[in-house]
Amino acid sequence: MKKIKINPNLSLLLSGQLISQIGDKFYALALAYWVLQTTGSPSLTGLVLFFSMAPAIITGLFSGGIIDFFNRKKLMVNIDIIRGLVVSIVAISYYAGALNMPIIITAQVILSICSAFFDPTVQAVIPQIVEKGELISANARSQFVSGVSLVVGPLLGGICAAWLGYGFIFSFNAFSFFVAAFLAASLVIKPVTYTEPSKKKIRENIQEGYKYIFKNRSIILIVTVVAILHFFVGSVQVIMPVFALTLKGNGAQNLGIIESFYGTGVIVTGFILSLTSINGQEKKYMYGGIGFIGLVYMVFGILSNSGVDEVLPYFFIFFAMSSAVVVISTCYRAILQQMVENEMSGRVFGIIGAVGNFTYPVAMLLFGIMLEWFKYGLLLMFCGSIVIVLGLALFKLNRKSIEASS
Repeated sequence: MKKIKINPNLSLLLSGQLISQIGDKFYALALAYWVLQTTGSPSLTGLVLFFSMAPAIITGLFSGGIIDFFNRKKLMVNIDIIRGLVVSIVAISYYAGALNMPIIITAQVILSICSAFFDPTVQAVIPQIVEKGELISANARSQFVSGVSLVVGPLLGGICAAWLGYGFIFSFNAFSFFVAAFLAASLVIKPVTYTEPSKKKIRENIQEGYKYIFKNRSIILIVTVVAILHFFVGSVQVIMPVFALTLKGNGAQNLGIIESFYGTGVIVTGFILSLTSINGQEKKYMYGGIGFIGLVYMVFGILSNSGVDEVLPYFFIFFAMSSAVVVISTCYRAILQQMVENEMSGRVFGIIGAVGNFTYPVAMLLFGIMLEWFKYGLLLMFCGSIVIVLGLALFKLNRKSIEASS
């Protein structure tokens, strides 16, 4: 274990991340319930969810070229201000009694596009505010913050929705973005050193990003890891509600408990990784984490098929699953931040984010269909075996890549 070093810039970044992510959880919960209560249509709720994800997938294919073209600090500040203004319009419309589906969908499209720029920018900025040897710790702390918002956000959001109303939640989310913008403006970021005298045009930047990735076998392997990770995390999100209904007790309450198990794993593992040095072993942990997720899937499937219908024994399953996700996410981000020249990192993280954003809903769609035909226990065991094989194959490919380059 090592002591946590206080990095003022990282603290500012993570503080902004915490308050804006909690605000996001508030907003997502309130918006889903408002649409459902107002329209009574699950399909319209699904439409809102679609427009909160689809624009980010499309925009992520080229956002990196823009991220690497502009000043990243100013980009973060401006994006947060735009998001704050958009949610402010939603809040004002709600208080004025004028909130409707066109306003909501337009807001979701803008917010989704903003996330396609903001998330890769954060990943690109981290190497500019921490030393190379602190990247694992910095990314782990980011995961810890995400875990806290994952647990605290829905809990407080539900309480606020019940006691303070939707208007308060919309207003709080807008306020959280403005606070995050203020904190981002306070960052002191090392400038990006470009290898050429001047930046290329945005179009050339985007093209160069794809060429850079396809020429680098190690990055392609990590893109594969991200696709696998998001695909199987997406599958669990579909399985969890169905699984919760098969357990003893209330299905909705069981689902809340399961999600808290998952969030607890994110918090604990993020905290432990921030204290533990695994520098130089990132790839081993990353590929090992893929295989471990497969093993957890297998155990999950076996337990559910064996008739275990109490919620408590599954604590270890969801805790282990989320822990593996945190380890893999922390490691692949640190690997890329070390491997990729910082002038290229916006493009690389933008494309990887688009891949993850695409495979996640695809998994939800496919597994939703498969659950109509197969028991989730059998699906889990089948998927677990595939993930274990994929983890081993990626590990061997990585070894061959290292041997070829040495």
